[in-house]
Amino acid sequence: MINIKLNPLWSKTVLIITFGFLLLLSLYVLTDPVGSSEKLLSIYTFISVNFELFYLYFGFSVLVILIYIAFSSTGSKKILLKGKKNYSYFSWCAMLFATGMGAALLYWSTYEWLVYYTNPLTGQAKSLLNARSYPMFHWMFTGWSLYILPTVAFVLSLMRNSNTPLTFSGILLKKQSGPLRVILDIFFISAILTGAGVGLALSFPLMSASISKLFNLNQSLFLDFIMLMLCMLIVCISVYKGLQKGIKRLSNLNIVLVIIFLLLILITGPTKYIILNTIEPVYYVIKNYLSLSLVKSEYSLDWTVFYWAWYIALAPAVGAFIVNISNNKTVRELIFGALIIGSLGCIFHIGVLSNISIYFYETNILDAPKIYEDQSLTSHALVVETISMLNFGTLFLILFSMIAIIFLCTTYDSISYILATASMKNFKDKPSRGLRVFFAMIIMIQPALIMFLGGKDSFMWLLVIISVPLMIIYIFLIFSIFINANKLKKSSS
Repeated sequence: MINIKLNPLWSKTVLIITFGFLLLLSLYVLTDPVGSSEKLLSIYTFISVNFELFYLYFGFSVLVILIYIAFSSTGSKKILLKGKKNYSYFSWCAMLFATGMGAALLYWSTYEWLVYYTNPLTGQAKSLLNARSYPMFHWMFTGWSLYILPTVAFVLSLMRNSNTPLTFSGILLKKQSGPLRVILDIFFISAILTGAGVGLALSFPLMSASISKLFNLNQSLFLDFIMLMLCMLIVCISVYKGLQKGIKRLSNLNIVLVIIFLLLILITGPTKYIILNTIEPVYYVIKNYLSLSLVKSEYSLDWTVFYWAWYIALAPAVGAFIVNISNNKTVRELIFGALIIGSLGCIFHIGVLSNISIYFYETNILDAPKIYEDQSLTSHALVVETISMLNFGTLFLILFSMIAIIFLCTTYDSISYILATASMKNFKDKPSRGLRVFFAMIIMIQPALIMFLGGKDSFMWLLVIISVPLMIIYIFLIFSIFINANKLKKSSS
């Protein structure tokens, strides 16, 4: 009889939920990839129609609450986590941004404007201002506030008790046993795992399309397999080396490459055009932030709800990772660092990449709206085609491909690290290298298998469906933030 001995520091519940969820999801999706996707889409459509205002009000409320906490006395409290290293502001911002965004930002920065331009609001003509403004709105303050809500809840709980497990049950329950703990951990782990699937589904086709264009290769299953193995090797090496020597260095490299890439486009392209047409939509978004956040429209139903649901569902993984890198920062630095640095990074991305695409359209270099409407290219191929049309297109395509690969890897090494950390009974216990590498392999292989067999859309719809119960859990997290903040205030007085 096989006797498997688990490390006594590991949480058996988290490990069982992880493997159980991966197995059940694979069985459900792979038995009928198209049918399962259609069923999940119908559930999401029902949710978006009936809970639209709830999503809008919830997102804006979280932003207001976090700003209030940042300016309160709690904001000045320093985050001191035993056994966690301090990181420079550059490394901290690099890891925060790379974990929160990923290669999806490269894709949507170049592509999202087409959605709004080709589908104007009822009664309105096609508007480039709307096309530029809505992507900015969806990637700015509210999205980042939804990301870091769990981070603030984790941090305040750990400041009171350093033995708190890095899961929802660790924050909300005193007793780490019973069915309620299992339910909370199921939502925590399932959000992380479906988030991993969505990340691969969005990033991998973009990365594959860019490599195909660069080397004039046909996109094939073999090429996808080679790229998957390359990314898995990079992720495994990164998580094996850990936060300091692996994830930090990869994130720093990624941010440097992104800055060089965007600055070179800005300098070699229509500089004045890009700057002016970035400032205008940013001003428009800030001026109309209340109405964009709280008033229903076709865009809010089709896109804002989707984005808020996406952020909510990805937040457990992003938030838990940010905890691990925020030692010796204040709560105020944590909140404003995410809101400001995250938003500015997204504005820079969207301002440069969307405006270069619009510039090509207005100067008849590349008619992206026509290609979008007649679907003569896939969305990922259109993004790559846009980059290749730049001056020094081959150089930019090389940089773009490198950034896409590293973005994907920084997302997955972060998720792997968080799953390994969540599998420890206490936050202060460091997960072993073997456990980190093991999680890195399974969270890439399983989503890749489903993606290659045609079930990638199921990940996306399941992710946003999970956001509904997560919003309820996040309401309790908000209560826990104020309770822990009050107890910390009393203990220090």
